[in-house]
Amino acid sequence: MTNTTTENNPHLVELNEKLQNEISDRIKIEKELKRKNRELELILKTSRYINSSLDLNEVFQRIAIVIMDHLNSYGCAVYLLSGDGKELLPQFVIDPDYEKEIMATPLDINSSFTGKVVKSKVSMMFNDAGLNKNGFQIPGTSEEAEERIIAAPFIFNNEVLGAICLNRIGPFFTKNDLNLLDTFANYVTTTVKNAQNYRNFQHEILERTSAEKAKEESEKQFMDLRSNVPVGLFRATPEGKFLSANPAMVSMFGFDSEQEFLSISSTELFVNIKARDNLISILEKENSIRDFEVNLYKKNGDKLWCLLNVNTVRDDSGKWIYQDGIVTDISREKLTAKNLAKTQFRLATILDNVPNIILYETGGSKEFVSTNVYEMLGYPAEDFINDKDKFSTLIHPDDKEYINQKYLDWEKSGKQGILTSWFRIRKADDSYIWIEDRMLEITGKDNIKYHAGVNIDITNLKNAEEQLKESYSTLQRILEETVEGLVQAVEMRDPYTAGHQRRVSDLASAIATNMGFSEEEINGIKLAALVHDIGKINIPAEILSKPGKLSVTEFNLIKMHPQTGYDILKSIEFPWPIATIVLQHQERYDGSSYPNGLKGEEILIKARIIAVADVIEAMSSHRPYRPSLGIDFALEEIEKNRDILYDPEVSDICLNLFREKGYEFPKAPADIN
Repeated sequence: MTNTTTENNPHLVELNEKLQNEISDRIKIEKELKRKNRELELILKTSRYINSSLDLNEVFQRIAIVIMDHLNSYGCAVYLLSGDGKELLPQFVIDPDYEKEIMATPLDINSSFTGKVVKSKVSMMFNDAGLNKNGFQIPGTSEEAEERIIAAPFIFNNEVLGAICLNRIGPFFTKNDLNLLDTFANYVTTTVKNAQNYRNFQHEILERTSAEKAKEESEKQFMDLRSNVPVGLFRATPEGKFLSANPAMVSMFGFDSEQEFLSISSTELFVNIKARDNLISILEKENSIRDFEVNLYKKNGDKLWCLLNVNTVRDDSGKWIYQDGIVTDISREKLTAKNLAKTQFRLATILDNVPNIILYETGGSKEFVSTNVYEMLGYPAEDFINDKDKFSTLIHPDDKEYINQKYLDWEKSGKQGILTSWFRIRKADDSYIWIEDRMLEITGKDNIKYHAGVNIDITNLKNAEEQLKESYSTLQRILEETVEGLVQAVEMRDPYTAGHQRRVSDLASAIATNMGFSEEEINGIKLAALVHDIGKINIPAEILSKPGKLSVTEFNLIKMHPQTGYDILKSIEFPWPIATIVLQHQERYDGSSYPNGLKGEEILIKARIIAVADVIEAMSSHRPYRPSLGIDFALEEIEKNRDILYDPEVSDICLNLFREKGYEFPKAPADIN
C-alpha cells in the first residue's frame, strides 16, 4: 500500500519528507546549541572561583553541585591518590544515603571503577556498572539497579592526583557528558595541586617555626610553590615597582627573565590607566581586592584579559609598604564568552529569518518574539510583546479546550520536558494556519520562571496528512472490494459451503476482539478469514460437492488448497501477511497437519485463530457428505483438543464466547464492511 501511495502522489511524499527533515534538523540544531551554551556558561561561572581558591572543600562542593545538576546525577565523590599510590582516599562526598560509608572506605586502585580511571589516566563512563567486572561494592551500601558511573582523573604534569566520580540511575551517560566532566576535572586539577602544595607548605611552617631548618624548608616550599603554580604571583610597591615575580608571571607577559620583568613599572602594563587608579583606590580603602578584571599589555604589545586578587601588606604603623597579588590569565574565557555572544547573535539572526518558525520567550523579565512572526501571521512582533494575551485570542475557538487540557496535564507532571501541541491560529488576513507549538519552562538567574519555545507552521503537513488519509480510505475500499470478489469466486465454485468463509470471518474477528487485538489487526484477521479457502477454486467442483467419502487422491487434492491460496494471494500487497495466514490455516498446534507440519508458535497467531473458527463453523454446518454435527459437538471437539490440535488461549476465548457471552453465527452472510 505504501508503494501505491508513493506512485500516485510523488510530490506529496517528497514534500512530506522535506518537511520532516527540515523540522528534525532544526530541532537538532536548537538542542545542540542550547547544550553547548549551557556548558560554556557553566565553565565560565566556575572557572574564576576555581583558579583563585585554595580551599579544596569549597572547590569540590561548588564543582560537585554544578556538574551533578548538569549531568542529572544523584551522587558525587572526590578521591585523592594515597602516598604509596595503592589507594584512593575519599575527600568529599555527596550521597543521599551512604555518605558516611563512602567517606570511610578507601578504594583499591586495582579493583574499582575510579581506580581503573586513575591507572589509565583517561576519563571513562561505565553504563553497565552492575555487570562490569571492575565494580566494587562499598561495605554498608546497597546495589543499585541500572546504575551508571562516570569518572575523570586529576592529572598535573602527567602526575595523577586523584579523580572525581559521579553516579546516575537509569539513562546512560554520553560522550558529551564525559567531555564536560573531563573539562571540569582539568580545571580542578591545578587547584588540587596548588592546595596540596599550599597545605604541605603550611604544615612545614607550623612544625619548624622555632628552628633555622624550619625557615629554610618553608622558604624552599614557598619557592617551589611560587615556581610551579600556573598563575602569576607578584610583589610590588604602591608606586608600581615590581619587587618579585614568579616564572608563570614572567612567561605570561612574554618576558625572558624575572630581572627583565622587574625593570618595568606595573603602570606600563595597564591598557587603561583609569583601571589602575581604580585598583589603587580600592586597595587604599579595603586593603584587598578579589576578582578584579583588567586588560593588560604583554611585552610585545598584545593584550591580555586578567583577573587580579591582591592583598596589601602594611607595617606596624599601618603604612602600606607593598602588595602581594595573583594574576590569572582569563583571555580564553573572555574569548569563549565573546564567541558565545556571537553564537547567540547568529542563532537569533537565523531564527529571525528562517521561514515558518517563530521563537518566543514569555513570562520573564524580557518578553521576546522573533521578528519573522510578521511573515507567518502578518502581525509585528511588538504586538505580542506589548499584549501578552494577543496570541491566545488568535487561537481557533475549537482548539482552546484541547490546549487548556494539554497545559493542565503538563502542570500535573511538574512541567517536565517539552509541552507539544497542535492547533490553528488566525492570521491578520483572517485565514487560519496549523502550527506546532513546542514550549518548555526555564528558571532564569533571578529565579523567575518563564516559558520559551517555537511555533512551527505545519499547515502543509496537515494538508498532506488529510490527503494521505483520503488515499488510504480509497485503497482500503479497493482492497475490500477485491477480497469480496475473491470470496464470490469461491462461493460460485462451491455453493454448498456458500457463506462458510463469511461466518468463519465473523467468529475469528470476535475471538481476536476478545483477545485484545487492535482494530487494524482485527481487519487483517477478518480479510484473511474471508479468503482462507480461496485455494479451493483450483479443485474440481465434483470433488467439492461429492456426497460420499473422498478417495486418497481426492483428499490430497483438497490438502493442496492452502498452498494454492498462498500462490494466488502472495503477489497482492496487503498490509497484513494474508497469504501466509491462508497457507497456515490448516496447520495444527501439535504439528500433525498440513501443508508443512508447523506446530505451536511456528504458526502465526492469526492462523491459529482462523483454524479454531474454521473447525467450529465446518462441524456445525451441513456438508455434502454429512449433516450438521451441531454447535455443541463442535465445541466439545475444541475443548477436547485444546493444547493438542488447537491453541489453548484461542480455544478458551472461543468457548467462552459461545457458552458465557451467547455468541451465534450470523444467519445471513456477513457484509465485508
